[in-house]
Amino acid sequence: MSNLRTVLFLSLLVAAAGCRRGDSRADLREESPRYVSILVEVYDPATNLVWENVSVRIVEADQEWSQCTCESPYEDWYLTDGNGRVLLSEADLAYAEVGFQEDGAGRAVIGARRDEDQATVVLEVDALGFVPKLVVVPLSWDQPDVFVEVPFE
Repeated sequence: MSNLRTVLFLSLLVAAAGCRRGDSRADLREESPRYVSILVEVYDPATNLVWENVSVRIVEADQEWSQCTCESPYEDWYLTDGNGRVLLSEADLAYAEVGFQEDGAGRAVIGARRDEDQATVVLEVDALGFVPKLVVVPLSWDQPDVFVEVPFE
């Protein structure tokens, strides 16, 4: 009989520990919004070489938290560097005014709650003599910093 009590007691302890662990993980998710950024690499799919000085701009974003698709009132272009890359930082995404929530310093964040943990950003990639290309970039609380490779020809 004492073995049965011991087994039941240990089972209750294991179950309680499992519940506690799940609650603490949920608490961590609730308390911390995350900064968002997009690193874009533009390359030529025929040669696999990167494109330098290609223009990239933030067109709009669809925000889950506000249920708004907000178009940027600005046409600010960012040029790719010698590595074919341009970083659209949390400050750039906030400045574009595409509806991101912002921290106290004006940097774009994505919330942790289920109704605010996703956004989709539309970028335009363009260069003289080429047809502009739109790129859709999903962001989430689980993946707030995204690397996007864009074939451009």
